[in-house]
Amino acid sequence: MILLQMETRFLNRPYQTSVVCAKLNTQTQPAVSTKLKNYLSIPFWCSGTLLIFLGLFHVPVWLIDGGGWEGNVSWRKPILFGVSTGMTLCSLGWLVDHIRRNAIDQLFEWVVSISLVIEVGLITLQQWRGVASHFNRSSTFDSQVDLAMLVLICIAFIGILYFFVRCFGKMDIGADYAIATRLGMLLLVVSCVIGFAISSYGYQRVSASLPPETIGKGGVTKFPHGVAIHALQILPAIVWLMRRFKIKTEQTKFVVCCLSMSFGFQIAFACYQTGSGLSRFDVQTLVGWILATFAVVAAVVPFGRLRARTARTESIRK
Repeated sequence: MILLQMETRFLNRPYQTSVVCAKLNTQTQPAVSTKLKNYLSIPFWCSGTLLIFLGLFHVPVWLIDGGGWEGNVSWRKPILFGVSTGMTLCSLGWLVDHIRRNAIDQLFEWVVSISLVIEVGLITLQQWRGVASHFNRSSTFDSQVDLAMLVLICIAFIGILYFFVRCFGKMDIGADYAIATRLGMLLLVVSCVIGFAISSYGYQRVSASLPPETIGKGGVTKFPHGVAIHALQILPAIVWLMRRFKIKTEQTKFVVCCLSMSFGFQIAFACYQTGSGLSRFDVQTLVGWILATFAVVAAVVPFGRLRARTARTESIRK
């Protein structure tokens, strides 16, 4: 009888019932989403950390063994490819941590991570063998390694394209971080496309028994590919820094957009210099100077404008 009376009183209070249900939902839901979040980010974070340590491991190896920094056979390759690819994977992991996930995300996460780890592993293997890793078809084994790296990077690029599309959905971050991530992913995709164009050109040069790394007298084919490939790390880092200084979101978004324009002009400048057969800083034409000037202005102007606004705000307060 007593239990029946308590149940009747509880059911006659719909407001309290809804409050209790809401509390139960808020208490149980985060545990599930947190578990899912941590699980889904494991491949990118673990593979990225592994490659960064792999690249850093080869720094003392290079210092002990010696050898030049440039060239087809150089410890530069396992160092730079390890650190650069590892940073990209960690950035993708950060992106995945802040999107509304679906069942396909985890599959692509593993595909991209495994593909890039194996590719960097093959580059490292070739360096330890003392042979070139790219455009090397001097033996059957080297040809197979070169083909495998090409296939792996194509597979990884499909996954990068997938996450590029996914980042334009709902993201659990601020508007400033969201625009920085999306523009960084766009620049990463553009850099990858340029990399494929460079590879196609390089294979044509190899078929004609010509060096695949240069165009004309001084054009460096890898210059356009690498100039903006790390915008995915730089732009969110700029947002983090501006948040530390308590800069308004709209001003931060303006700075990010201007820096992205600067990256775009840098890519155009690099493509023009390389296509003209000129080295990175050998600016000889009006077009080259215009592109270089626009790249510098787009990077400097937003910070100048931000400083002027800050000074004006402080003067008003005084």
